[in-house]
Amino acid sequence: MIARVLAVYLKEVRDALRDRRTALMILVASVITGPLTLVLVAHFVSGLESRATTLKVRIAGASHAPALVNFLQRADVEIEKAPADYEARVRQGTLDAVIVVPEDFHERWLAQDDARVRLVYDDSRTESGPAIRQAERLLEAFNRETAWLRLMARGVSPSVSETVKVDRVNAATPRQKGAVLLFLIPMFALLAPLLGGMTIAIDATAGERERGSLEPLLANPVPTAAFALGKWLAAWTSAAAVAAVTLAGFLVAAVTYAERKVPALQFGAPEYGRFLLLAVPLAAATAGVQMLIATYGRSYREAQTYVSYLATAVSFIPLAVMFTGARDAAWQAAVPALGQLMAMQRVLRGDALAVMDYAVPAAVALAIAAASVAAVARLLRDERIVFGRS
Repeated sequence: MIARVLAVYLKEVRDALRDRRTALMILVASVITGPLTLVLVAHFVSGLESRATTLKVRIAGASHAPALVNFLQRADVEIEKAPADYEARVRQGTLDAVIVVPEDFHERWLAQDDARVRLVYDDSRTESGPAIRQAERLLEAFNRETAWLRLMARGVSPSVSETVKVDRVNAATPRQKGAVLLFLIPMFALLAPLLGGMTIAIDATAGERERGSLEPLLANPVPTAAFALGKWLAAWTSAAAVAAVTLAGFLVAAVTYAERKVPALQFGAPEYGRFLLLAVPLAAATAGVQMLIATYGRSYREAQTYVSYLATAVSFIPLAVMFTGARDAAWQAAVPALGQLMAMQRVLRGDALAVMDYAVPAAVALAIAAASVAAVARLLRDERIVFGRS
């Protein structure tokens, strides 16, 4: 039995290796796209951080607010004169934020009247966010200092304006903050097995059926379970290999670039190994389910359509978790794909995982794979599946 399964396995692997166009497609779509996206994210985030640490504001009408200018200079803020067409440049994205001071600002400020300034910005541009928040914080600080000085001039303690003092304690570590930006890695870890095993899973079932090679193959004195098991092992090998190579690409991108640009983006060899412990059993389940779905396809294209529904459902899981704000729960480990996703996110956060956090998702995935292979073996004994090509 083992020799027969191995013969089927080697046959499917050889057939898959001959299809170089599909291999190139998988390489570009999974192995290159993900790590390249991580590099771009790291570059973008590092750019935002550098902008946030640079104290610089642009002011239109700075001569009308000497007190404000003095406050900014004491805070070591670089002041730049805004051009006359500042509004147009803000809309174009060449300027992030501009403080506009009216001519009567200083007189109204001295008279302790309602002195106003305008902050012109475009918050639809993500890259403008740090400059906008920086300008808002500086104006709030100037406003607070002015209020304190006026209270002190009247012999009133500035503490009366702050009845409650808030000491902010952020319990999140830099690594936990960086885990939010690494959402791409769990997403690709779920999708890579689907993409990697899809070609073999479809070709070994619907493809054989469409070409008419399934009948003579099953005419051999070999149990259908051996055929199903050998084909599934080939699909699992391909799915697991693509997942491993995809995650290796993220590892290289993180170690060589992302961690240097943004130290919080940590994905090293330990994280890579833990991700594989979660992704490889998942690959077994996805390969089995894809084979089962593709067995019902009368042609390669039809089976490809059916299998795409599975990929759509799995790709929706990370988005659902992201936008619903789902929290960790014990029952999630028993849900295929969701259990792996939540465990991967905990790995990125640096949280400790117990043995059951790996064992439960793996057991569920292998059980699904076994049920799928058994179902495929049973379908291969059905004449409507074997001979039906129309």
